[in-house]
Amino acid sequence: MGVAAITASMLIGGAPVSAEPTPARSADQLLAKYRGLSVDAEKTAEAMKAVQVEYESQRTIVRVERGKAKAAAAKVETMNDRMAVAQKRVDAIARASYRGARINRLYAMLVSDSPQNLLDTMSGLEVMSRQSAADLRSVVKVAREAKAAKADAERTADAATRAIAASEKTRGELQAKQADLQLQAVQIRAIYQSMTGRQLAALRGPKYKFDAKAVPKGTSPELVAVQAAISRIGDPYVWGAVGPDQFDCSGLMLWAYKQAGRTIPRTSEAQLGGGKPVDRADLKPGDLIIYYPDAHHVGMYVGDGYVIHASTFGVPVAVVPIDKAGPYNSARRY
Repeated sequence: MGVAAITASMLIGGAPVSAEPTPARSADQLLAKYRGLSVDAEKTAEAMKAVQVEYESQRTIVRVERGKAKAAAAKVETMNDRMAVAQKRVDAIARASYRGARINRLYAMLVSDSPQNLLDTMSGLEVMSRQSAADLRSVVKVAREAKAAKADAERTADAATRAIAASEKTRGELQAKQADLQLQAVQIRAIYQSMTGRQLAALRGPKYKFDAKAVPKGTSPELVAVQAAISRIGDPYVWGAVGPDQFDCSGLMLWAYKQAGRTIPRTSEAQLGGGKPVDRADLKPGDLIIYYPDAHHVGMYVGDGYVIHASTFGVPVAVVPIDKAGPYNSARRY
């Protein structure tokens, strides 16, 4: 028995398969195990992409919050400089007052020796009085702004710290899911390499008669996306791939709509959450059909009861009847 066959046998039940079971049952077990692992891997891949999207979003938040914190710190420094200038003015007034300076109207009358001198003195004192009051108001205002700037700087610094912690936690989750997917991929490839031609044919399923020329042509984003998707028939399935010549299920949808100039969510679960709900009886080419209760698979309706999808490792992009792509969940129109 070859290495691949031994590995595949061990993956079925944890130990090499006995020589006694009938070949048919052993083949069925192998195919069932492969399909189960493929579903698990697709779930992991979709979950991993969702975490990747979240991680990128959190990293953006980190950059924004760090920028805010830097700006807030710079503002605090500016406020401190302004506070120092204003404080010097107030200190000067305080020193002058301590030395006996007077800045009121009575003082002007006592020291003036003529009406004109009185007016000049009162005018000068009025200016001094207004400046002193302005300096005092400036100190109060700058002090208030400095306090607010400091509080804002502390808030933004805290927000940046929390954002960094969140992103690091998400990165850890992403790395764990990547490790899980790599292990699942190794198992899947080992089983795939041990399959016979008959098992591979059963995995790929029958070829359905579908005429790509029958798909309506047009310039609407939906029809452009359909034409783009069917141009990839035969391309291989690869976990996490978004084209241009290999895809996973949601990656094919993303790539097809990108060719039409339209951006849709990255994962099948997110694609379920977006767009406009569509009743099954009202499906039109370009609608996305979400499969399974947990929405881990997606295909695109191409018309006449068919859907195009990237199904699983070892099975190329293909057009199949709607219900052959998995248990129908719902549909979305973008």
